[in-house]
Amino acid sequence: MATERFNLRPILLLVGALCVTFLARMLLSPLLLQIRAHYELTHGEGGMLFFIISAGYSVSMLLSGFVAQRLEHRGTVLASLLIIATALALIGFAPPLPVFYTGLVLLGAGAGLYGPSGITTLTDVAAAEHWGKALALHEIGPILGFFGAPVLAAFVVRYASWQAGFMVISAASFAVAVLFRRYAVGGRFPGAPPSLHNIVQIWSIGRFWIIALFFVLAVGLEIGVYSMLPSFLVEVRGMSETATNSLVGASRLTALALIFVSGWLADRIGARILIGIISVAAGSVTIGIGVARGQLLFVAVLLQPMLIAAFFPAALIELARVAPAQSRNLAVALVIPVANLFGSGVVPAALGYLAERGRFAEGFVMVGTLMPVAALLFLLLPLLRRNGRPRPQE
Repeated sequence: MATERFNLRPILLLVGALCVTFLARMLLSPLLLQIRAHYELTHGEGGMLFFIISAGYSVSMLLSGFVAQRLEHRGTVLASLLIIATALALIGFAPPLPVFYTGLVLLGAGAGLYGPSGITTLTDVAAAEHWGKALALHEIGPILGFFGAPVLAAFVVRYASWQAGFMVISAASFAVAVLFRRYAVGGRFPGAPPSLHNIVQIWSIGRFWIIALFFVLAVGLEIGVYSMLPSFLVEVRGMSETATNSLVGASRLTALALIFVSGWLADRIGARILIGIISVAAGSVTIGIGVARGQLLFVAVLLQPMLIAAFFPAALIELARVAPAQSRNLAVALVIPVANLFGSGVVPAALGYLAERGRFAEGFVMVGTLMPVAALLFLLLPLLRRNGRPRPQE
């Protein structure tokens, strides 16, 4: 049978949409010191800002099936971009703190709509044999978001104010929405709502639970570490804010070194094997961030995002295969909110708590030790595939 052609254009539009959603959420991290000073927040209160975004994100994603059922996946992605643009504009006015919190919840809610419909649309426009490459390309969005946030933060802090950064991304989100509305294809079918029947059907698949737990740990290493890393480097390791934002921004670009190789290997050697290898390496390097100094610290900061980014194409393939196309959005919606709540909510809040008690470095070590545990869990996947429900046909 002939291999279906790999269509690049619709995937690039989704990359742009995902990049904006990540930029919007990640900009808080490099601007946290300025925002804390503006609102006179403590370490712990600053860490809770990430939890607020995560709460809106998680609830929105869990309920996104109702939106996708009515707007279809294409319309849900568009709604996500427009809500993000509105939320960022509100935050950019630096309103009173309760209104600022509302803007953060709205930002999380808009971003939460994207994931299930974005992944479902991607697997709709790409043939199954190209999923590894398509998902690897899709993951450029978070990489660019992680890289662009500290670069933009350094620019606005020097030449304008922290509020300007949110306004810039608000305009970018609206522009991407216009392009998506005009040129996007795929995703023109409704999503599965989170009904009890649909949820139980997915929960009955054994490997779903291992994949879900792995996502929880991995997002903790990705977003959780990123959220508090600038504060750690400045306040504990004594780096300047400019040097920190430059290093953290550059570290996100290192992810490009492995992201395409990861997608290619996932298609060739299997996603499960690749996940096990990456998890041990990423966990070890995260521990290194907490214990290393000098040049070794620089190496650990540069390597960590490269290794953790290589996990996601392989893990998303495993997640996409849990359910058929018509309920794939629900499989994503049941995993990512919990992972995000832990990774970008609980982990930053916990690190902020430890920082206030002088144990900032130990927090990174604790988070890093979780990832190798996930590798052991993935050894159980073949057994679950034999004992669980049959894998759906693509």
